[in-house]
Amino acid sequence: MARAEVLPLRAEDIAAIEPLVRLADRDEITEALGIPMLQALHDGLRNSAKASRIVVDGKVVAVFGDATYSLLGGVGIPWLISTAHVERYPRAFLAVCRPEVAEMLERHAELVNFVDVRNTVAIRWLRWLGFEFCEPEPYGPKGMMFQRFWMRRAPCA
Repeated sequence: MARAEVLPLRAEDIAAIEPLVRLADRDEITEALGIPMLQALHDGLRNSAKASRIVVDGKVVAVFGDATYSLLGGVGIPWLISTAHVERYPRAFLAVCRPEVAEMLERHAELVNFVDVRNTVAIRWLRWLGFEFCEPEPYGPKGMMFQRFWMRRAPCA
């Protein structure tokens, strides 16, 4: 089985990643939220406590990070943008996901974001990771249906 590497996301990576973004992720970000994909990738890099790329066999399968929403409240905003290569390497991709979310929970007591209800693959993946969901609600400038998802750090024993 191919192994995934988690490497830092660099500004010089973004131009090559942008055309590879998976259609469902592109639709969620550019169509529903009205953010150009290049801007979303640069914003993710700039605003994240840690921004990374997942690479398998030299191919970027996804980029992700966690931005701080509230220092006082300990809330982080996890994000991930996958590429067309993620479908070729699903096991390698999944193998690194839970440890990365656990690391995010070391930086933030709670992780919160929204996902487009049309992005069923992302929703299934988020459930697999252990995120909980609210009912769909209008979100973003077009008021399209999204679901809020969240995860809290386990309390100390």
